[in-house]
Amino acid sequence: MGPEVTVGATGSFAHQLWRLKKAAGDPSYDRMRAEFGALASKSALSEAARGHRLPSWDVTWEFVRPLAVGVLGQDPASARRTWRLRWETAAAQPDRPVAAIPGDRATFVSDLDVPDGTVVPAGGRIVKTWALRNSGTVPWIGRYLRRAAAFGPDECVTPAEAPIPATRPGEAVRVSVDVRLPETPGYHQVYWKMVDSTGRLMLPGQRAVFFLLQVV
Repeated sequence: MGPEVTVGATGSFAHQLWRLKKAAGDPSYDRMRAEFGALASKSALSEAARGHRLPSWDVTWEFVRPLAVGVLGQDPASARRTWRLRWETAAAQPDRPVAAIPGDRATFVSDLDVPDGTVVPAGGRIVKTWALRNSGTVPWIGRYLRRAAAFGPDECVTPAEAPIPATRPGEAVRVSVDVRLPETPGYHQVYWKMVDSTGRLMLPGQRAVFFLLQVV
């Protein structure tokens, strides 16, 4: 399971920690402590990857060091510089406060195509479509699904945002996004959250929608 919050500087940073953990074989937090030597508590490690608040640098390094250095064999000094820069970048961009709008709610209906776990060829293209229902009392006007984290050269390439057609309470809507698949084999997962036309996060208490593909 990925971060609970995946937008903003803190959510994006949590997503990077989660991707590192997946790359290292997704060990449990107990195993990170007992076998790989993480010095932070289990609760601190878990909280760091949830995305609700930025962890301290000390907790961040104790999350990163056992995985990047101990499991993946990265150079300690290089890994420390890379992650210190990422942490400082996130710390310098405080997230905009968000508040739920009374009566605003969405319900995930279904994946309309390309189910999660679908095997797809490297370098190809697909269109991913979700069905969402406006299960609240607030009309959706001028809203988008926004990709929760920036992507690199080894990840799926997508637009940053996918427009959501105007949707009245009780109505269902289809939202599609074009995806160019990476050349790198493996599992690739991308999260999306609803925002308004100004980029303000909507439905902050609800989980993101996502797609998960196996690239071969």
